[in-house]
Amino acid sequence: MARPRLISDEQILATMRACVLEHGPQVALDVVAGRLKVTPPALLKRFGTRRELLVKALRPPDDPLWLARLASLPDGRPLGEQLEDVLGGLWGFLSEVLPCVFALRESGIPHDEIFDPRRDSPTRFIKALKGWLERAAQKGLVEDQALETAATALLGAVQTRVFASHVMKQPLTPRARREYLEDLTQFFSRALGPSGRRARTVAS
Repeated sequence: MARPRLISDEQILATMRACVLEHGPQVALDVVAGRLKVTPPALLKRFGTRRELLVKALRPPDDPLWLARLASLPDGRPLGEQLEDVLGGLWGFLSEVLPCVFALRESGIPHDEIFDPRRDSPTRFIKALKGWLERAAQKGLVEDQALETAATALLGAVQTRVFASHVMKQPLTPRARREYLEDLTQFFSRALGPSGRRARTVAS
């Protein structure tokens, strides 16, 4: 009878990812193995090569949780609350994924080993955001105009700030992040809301 695995693949991948983000993509397997209280050969026996372990640990997930959350919207809340939810989820996803992608590229991993164009293309995320906006328009929450442009703007507003923060090595404080997302929420609530609602906002 085979001995049960005391450490799951998910635990190994999570530890590898944490060590890379803490020490850089060239972190020794000894560091990862030591944190897991196993030996480097045990890790290689499970994943074959260090390269394979690195790619599996850092490659973007097939089905991001924020996409599943987005598919469940709109709900009964006001547009602003849903926007805050969507933008916050997107920020969390990109904040986790972008540093991992940078680490893979720094390691010399080619683009086609990092991204699957069927699931990682920005087009997929824009399509998902557009789908949410279309469903929201059917409920009268947003104006049914230029929704693909609006979806692109939503993605870009978050992605650009997360990207710049990482490249410049100037992470936002929790307060600054919250204030930025609040500003985005207010801006897009005004921009996307039905024309009558926007007119009332301007008049007030």
